[in-house]
Amino acid sequence: MQTQTLSLDLIDVYGGTQARVKTNDDAIESYAEEMANGAVFPPISVYYDGATYWLADGFHRYLAAKRIQLPSILAEIQPGGRSDALKHALGANATNGVYRNNADKRNAVEIALEEWTDRANTVIADICKVSPELVRMRRSELTKAGKIVRPEKVTGRDGKEYPAQMEHEPRGKEEARSSDGAEGGGGGGGRPQGKGEGPGGFGGSNMELEREARQMIRRGEINPFELKTLTTANAHDYAATVINLLVTMKPADPQRREGLLRIKRWVEKALAGEVDLSAGNG
Repeated sequence: MQTQTLSLDLIDVYGGTQARVKTNDDAIESYAEEMANGAVFPPISVYYDGATYWLADGFHRYLAAKRIQLPSILAEIQPGGRSDALKHALGANATNGVYRNNADKRNAVEIALEEWTDRANTVIADICKVSPELVRMRRSELTKAGKIVRPEKVTGRDGKEYPAQMEHEPRGKEEARSSDGAEGGGGGGGRPQGKGEGPGGFGGSNMELEREARQMIRRGEINPFELKTLTTANAHDYAATVINLLVTMKPADPQRREGLLRIKRWVEKALAGEVDLSAGNG
């Protein structure tokens, strides 16, 4: 990355890298006045792919410079194209500058979901610096509106693919709070650290997706044989899954008692260490 003075005419601001719903004219006017009085602002951020300088962060500063007819502006230039600039823009101003409002956060999520539909909710949340609950809610809304198509699989932070069914599990009160204006963890819009993050953790994407998968398997919403593919699945997950499956057995089935006794015999043998687990049945 290098910092240099860049001509305003060289910067592309019409490439779809603006993540806000609209710019704040009061902020532009204030910046312009300060610039005219000699104030020095932090450099804007652009990405250069060898042909185009894509504006990623600093739209208000750029427009303020334009308003007072400055020929150039200080810019941090990083190598990359439109996609890199967009990723940067979608999370810009989460903690500084002209803070994003809730509409800006929702707009950023919508843009990200349309650009990278096959990315997990936690990945989109990372890009936009909002909560996964907001991403989940917006994905559901956009899917119902026909703006995006839900993929069969999504890619998590760890680069692995997961069944997309895990991505639309409602979060109850947490999601309700998100829709009432607490997107992204409040005014700053930052994403809360996941339980699986930090030293020794699986990482938010992997942990969250697997946790949701286990819950959905327990409820019979995903094939129970998916449990063996989850590294975090434990004995209680298997037990709950089996029990929830058994309660669906028809009470009037004449072989119900015989079937339950067969399960009982298998469990007793397993507890005694007498089950050949490679056999696959009782």
